[in-house]
Amino acid sequence: MKFLLLILLSSFSICIEMTLLSNRLQKRKKHISSRTGTCIESPFEIYRRGDTWLRIHRNNIQKCICKRSAICYDVHTKECTRNKCLNGGSCAQLIHSKDYVCHCPEEYFGKHCEIDSRSHCINDSGKDYRGTRSYTASGAECLKWDSFAVLGRKYNAMRYDASKLGLGSHNYCRNPDGDAKPWCYVPGSMYWEPCDIPTCQTIVALKCGQREYKMNKIAGGKKAAIEFHPWQAALYITETRSTNPYFICGGSLIHPCWVLTAAHCVDTRVSRAEYHVVLGRPSINEPTKNDQTFIVEKIISHPQFNDDTFDNDIALLKLKSQSGMCAEESKFVQPICLPSKHLTFPEDTQCEVSGYGKEAEFSPFFSKFLKEARVNLISQQECGSPKYYGNKLTDNMLCAAHPDWKADSCKGDSGGPLVCENNGQMQLHGIVSWGEGCAKKNKPGVYTRVRNYIRWIEENMNA
Repeated sequence: MKFLLLILLSSFSICIEMTLLSNRLQKRKKHISSRTGTCIESPFEIYRRGDTWLRIHRNNIQKCICKRSAICYDVHTKECTRNKCLNGGSCAQLIHSKDYVCHCPEEYFGKHCEIDSRSHCINDSGKDYRGTRSYTASGAECLKWDSFAVLGRKYNAMRYDASKLGLGSHNYCRNPDGDAKPWCYVPGSMYWEPCDIPTCQTIVALKCGQREYKMNKIAGGKKAAIEFHPWQAALYITETRSTNPYFICGGSLIHPCWVLTAAHCVDTRVSRAEYHVVLGRPSINEPTKNDQTFIVEKIISHPQFNDDTFDNDIALLKLKSQSGMCAEESKFVQPICLPSKHLTFPEDTQCEVSGYGKEAEFSPFFSKFLKEARVNLISQQECGSPKYYGNKLTDNMLCAAHPDWKADSCKGDSGGPLVCENNGQMQLHGIVSWGEGCAKKNKPGVYTRVRNYIRWIEENMNA
């Protein structure tokens, strides 16, 4: 019994010693880690002792300094004089300093919002690929573009144009030199290897944004021929107790089977069977032989649509005719081109808006005919100023108005297209969303910024 007790006491003593030794090792490890003098903000942002940087923390902007650990505190910033952020990111600059930070859209990250977390395929050679594939076709792990082994090579994260080429503190496949496909540098004797990334399926008809006639230059809203706007769609509801459909909103044909509209145009409490879409119609209450009418097979509203602020005001309608066919191309029916995620238009670019909405704010009726107007884009900074809409404007919105406030989108135009010309093609730049009044000074029309939703559109259409 005594012998057993001695064994137990000895075992207990050994356990205590092992625990103390483990605790000392843990403390030693922590001490060693702190002495290395590095602070890790993210896998792509590693700072040395004495470095400072800005970060976004709980919707506040903080300045951090790397000492034994990162010490951060809230600071005041201003909008950058030049937006250094990509893919729709907004840039905030520390007052009296060159330090800045990018507030990225949901699917993007990185110092300049240069990495697209949802990109899984390439178009053409993948020169614009900004996804997160980090291994080659052979399975080799890519080297980081700012690693010591890469800095001596032609393409690295220290180049003056690194951000433009998609290079940074990461090891994702890129195609900075316009090769056949994205590639990366790899360890060992091999200099570089290609990455096997699948090609994206084209979801929009190759022929888009074309029309037989160009729109006449106009000073205000005018009656329009449907041939000028062959992508214009009209959304109707037929209530179960009535056989007469009534018009509610506009839309844009982006694919023979899909129409893009505003989320506030579709009510989740209303059955999709009560909705239908008409294409090729110049008047909302006068059918023509060129009409194409479709039932709505599926309604996909953006899951983060806010019906108070109208943020994420976008929805997809899947079309199907009684015979099961989608839209047929004609001079009255053509899809509009979707913009690339990186397409921008300068301030004051003249664009077109069309729809069947009211001709004045307090008019009791919608316009019987399709109308059109030319409006100019207003910079995000100006439209987000107190003179216009202040903080009601989000990064998912854009503004446009007639220079003399003589023309504007109005009630009933919601969901319709704001289109701008790019390299001879008309691009769907915005979706009519909201505004205070109609053609009211300093209260321009507000549109959903379509380029922010290309990935969402592609995923839902491909699904």
